Amino acid sequence: MDAIYTQTIRLKNLRTLIERGVFAIPELQREFVWSAGKACALLDSIYRNYPIGTILIWKTHRRNEGQLRKKFHILPLFNSANQHILFLIDGQQRLSVLWHFLRGEPSTVKNADGKVVDFGKIYFDPYSVNGTSLFSHRNRVPSELVGRLVPVVDLLSPSWRRRIGRHGARAIKRIEDCRRCVLNYQAILEYCETDVRSEVRETFIRINSLGMRINAADKAFARASKLDLRSNVREAQGLLKHGFDKVQRTTILQTMALSLGIRDLGERAIESMITKLETQEKERVRFDRAWPKLRRALATATDFFVYDLGVPSFEFLPSEPMLVILTLFFYHNENARPSRAVKRRLRQWFWATAVAARYTGRGYRPNIISDAVFAEKLASNANARASLKVSVPIHNVLRTEYGRPGPLSNAFLCLLRLNRPRYLEDGSEIPLGEISNRGNQNEKHHIFPRGLLSKYGIGPEKFNSIANICYLVARENQSVGQRAPKSYMQDVPRSAHARALALRSHYIPLLKEGKGILDRSVKRGFKTFVKERAWALARAFEHECVMRLFERS
Repeated sequence: MDAIYTQTIRLKNLRTLIERGVFAIPELQREFVWSAGKACALLDSIYRNYPIGTILIWKTHRRNEGQLRKKFHILPLFNSANQHILFLIDGQQRLSVLWHFLRGEPSTVKNADGKVVDFGKIYFDPYSVNGTSLFSHRNRVPSELVGRLVPVVDLLSPSWRRRIGRHGARAIKRIEDCRRCVLNYQAILEYCETDVRSEVRETFIRINSLGMRINAADKAFARASKLDLRSNVREAQGLLKHGFDKVQRTTILQTMALSLGIRDLGERAIESMITKLETQEKERVRFDRAWPKLRRALATATDFFVYDLGVPSFEFLPSEPMLVILTLFFYHNENARPSRAVKRRLRQWFWATAVAARYTGRGYRPNIISDAVFAEKLASNANARASLKVSVPIHNVLRTEYGRPGPLSNAFLCLLRLNRPRYLEDGSEIPLGEISNRGNQNEKHHIFPRGLLSKYGIGPEKFNSIANICYLVARENQSVGQRAPKSYMQDVPRSAHARALALRSHYIPLLKEGKGILDRSVKRGFKTFVKERAWALARAFEHECVMRLFERS
C-alpha cells in the first residue's frame, strides 16, 4: 500500500459526501445483503455511541474507473466529475443503510436474497422504557402504538419538527436527543491509497474472513478479475421461473465448476474454477462460449422439474443440488428434449435421490459427483444408469414431519400433487392452484386431527408425520374440526364410490370396519393407520421410481 490514514466525520457531513457521489462500489464487493433487523441494530449502536467499525476506502485515480460496479447496490452512483474514486472495500452495508436514513425520505430496497427492506417502516420509540427496543421494523403498526412510534426517516429529515407529530415534552426531548446522537455520531473512515488492484482484492478477502464472513459466491466474485461472474449469475437467476430465481448463487457457481470438468464440490471447487479461469486464457474463451448454453440449460432444467417431474415450484424441490445435476444433463444434451427412455432414467434418479435423501449427510459429496458423471453419460447413452443403492427404513416416513422442508417431506407433497387429490365431500379434483404453496398450512389436513390426538397424549412428532397428512382445503378442515376420522368420514361423501376415489387420491388405505381410521379407539386406530399409510406411500414412491426403495423386514 502506498499510504494508509484515517479520518473522522460526523454523519450529517457524511451525508453530504454520499450525495456528491464520491463513493463507488468496486466489482469485487458483494451486493446489499442486510435486513431491516440489522439496520435497527446499527441505529441502536449509534444512539448509544457504541463503535460500529471503520469504513475502509480504496482511494485511487480515475483510471481505475473500470473496476466500478454500476448496478446491484443501493447508494447514489459515482459522479464522474470527481477527480478521485473512493471505492468502498469494507462498510458498504453500513453506509448504504445510513444513507437511506440520512436522506430523510421513505425508501424501499430489495437485498440480494430478494427480501424487501422498507426504511420508511423503521421506527424510534421515544416512550420506551428499560428492556424495550428503541428501534424496530414494523410492516403494520398496532393500534396501541399509532401516534407513539416515530419513523426514523422523519426524525432525521430537515423538516423533522413538522413531520414527527404531536408528543409530550419528555418524548420530544428524547426525539431531539436521538436526532442529535445520530447526526453528530463520528464515523471513522480509513483510506488506503494504491494502484495495485491485487492488493485491494486480497485486503477485501482477508478483512471479510476475519470479520463478518463472506460466502463462497462473494469470495468468487472478488477473486474473478477477468470475468464478471456476478453478472453471469444474476443474469441466470433472472431467467428462471416458478420461484427458481431464489436458487443460491453458490449452486450456480457449482454448476459452472462441474461443467468445466472440476470433480469437486463446495468452496474448494469454486476456488479451483476461479484459478483455472484467471490463469488460463484458453479456459476463459471456452467458458465464454459455453456460458449461453449452460444458462439456457438451467432454465430448461427448471421447466423439466415443473412440467415433467411434478415439482410445482422451487420451494417444493427436494434438494437444491438436484438442479445442478439436471442442468448438467441438459447442458451435455445440447438442451434437447430427452427421449422416453432417458425420461425414465431421470424420473428414477429424481425419486430415488429425493426419498433416500442421497444429497445429505455422508452421501452428499460422493453421490453428487457420481451423479454429475451419470448426467454427462446419459446425454449420449440412454442406457446409462445412476448408482442408486437405496434402502430406506419405513420409519423414515413415520418420523418425517410435513412442516419441515426436506428431501422426503418435499417429495411427499410432490407425490400427492401428482396423484390429483380430490375433495372428500364429492370426489371432485382439488384445483392444483389451491395446493401450490409449500408454506401454507391451511392446505394441509391432519387425517387424525392434532387436537384430538393431543387429548390422548400423542405428541406433534407423531401427529405431524407425513403419514397423517393429506391435502384438503381450509373449509373442509374447519368442518372436520377435532372429530375422529370414523365420525367425519361418515359425512363425506354419500357415495361409497366417490369416497373410495377420494381416499385413494390421498393414498389413504381403505381399512376394514373397526380398524385404522374406522377404529373406535383413537390411539389404537391411529397406530394402525399411520403404519398402513406409511406403506401405502412407500409403494406409491416405488411405483413412480420403478424400483424398490424401502427395506422389507
